[in-house]
Amino acid sequence: MLNAIGYEGPLSVEWEDAGMDRLVGAPEALEFVRRYAFPPPEAAFDAAFSTR
Repeated sequence: MLNAIGYEGPLSVEWEDAGMDRLVGAPEALEFVRRYAFPPPEAAFDAAFSTR
């Protein structure tokens, strides 16, 4: 849906499973996001919120 509306802002992936090791969860989340062909960011995450 984000691609469909032309969203170009930051993405944040979180999981709320205290029992899942981050070395398992992080690669799993990365694989999921990569399936949707989001282009790599051109700026750091915080830069998207700059008011300058």
